[in-house]
Amino acid sequence: MSTTQTTPVTTGPSDPRPAAPRTSPVSGGPARSGRALVAFFVLAYALSWAWVIPLAVTHQVVDRGQGWPTHYPALFGPAVAAFLVVAATTGRRGIAELLRRVVLWRVGWRWWLVAFSPLAFLGIAVLGAWVSGLSLPRLADFGLYSGVPAVGLLGFLLLIIVGAIVGAFGEEIGWRGFALPRLQHRFSPLVASLILAALWFAWHLPLFFVVATYRAFGVVDYVGFVIGLSCGAIVLTWVYNRSGGSILLVAVWHGVFNVVSGTQAATGVTAAVVSTLIMAQALLLVGLDLRARHRGQPSPLGATQRSRGRRGISPEPAKDEEQQAHNWSLSELPRRHG
Repeated sequence: MSTTQTTPVTTGPSDPRPAAPRTSPVSGGPARSGRALVAFFVLAYALSWAWVIPLAVTHQVVDRGQGWPTHYPALFGPAVAAFLVVAATTGRRGIAELLRRVVLWRVGWRWWLVAFSPLAFLGIAVLGAWVSGLSLPRLADFGLYSGVPAVGLLGFLLLIIVGAIVGAFGEEIGWRGFALPRLQHRFSPLVASLILAALWFAWHLPLFFVVATYRAFGVVDYVGFVIGLSCGAIVLTWVYNRSGGSILLVAVWHGVFNVVSGTQAATGVTAAVVSTLIMAQALLLVGLDLRARHRGQPSPLGATQRSRGRRGISPEPAKDEEQQAHNWSLSELPRRHG
């Protein structure tokens, strides 16, 4: 993740709140949105845990470079849950909108640099290790990933494209593509990120019993995992909102991060430097968010107001969704006051 920081763009002199992304439709009012969120998390947990828990009960261990047993199918639980809930609540229009964000690539070159920035952090870590005279990770070790067969040096790019990034899509379609926009309709981007981080951590719980690298965790490692996950959630919120709601972009960031932090090569100083840099970026974003809140300015974590049609992105709320929310609030007035 790069430390490039864009200047917050206000939504207007009289409106200190950032515009909600058009790319995150929430129809039917707060009550229906809340029920959809609950249904999504129940399904995401159930679908993923239905694969992982039997592995844990039978004492299977997922190791790096081994194709079986694998936790890989469990990674798609959030994506399947998102599509099921969207289909049930908004039908074909909602599915089409979700798919549009999955392939939303016209986001500006600097956001693509952000998406691949974990590689830059890896480069800094490797350079630091080389200058310090420490041992450098082998290229082949980047192809050793939990639950994926060893692919060696020639399969390294295949792992990035098919393994890590596709697996990241399985999570990000659900976490950022579905849950985050709905949480942001109730909470600020920062609070929504932290709530999602907690639920994201809970989703990982059965994996601690089957993935070898997780099984080796001590108390300090669990604390570090929670902090790292929270920082990652904050950075991903920033990327998602500022890119106009691109699921593609956050999946690329997530997948690249998995390669530089979750493979056999990501140990010792390399892992520590990469994690520290991402935590520093998240803390910077939190500091900017708190400063903006104190000044009554839009959060740098929130969506920007852009002219319609710019690079095909329009983060403003869709007109029909605003009208639906307005109609819902009017329909509630007799019950509230009558």
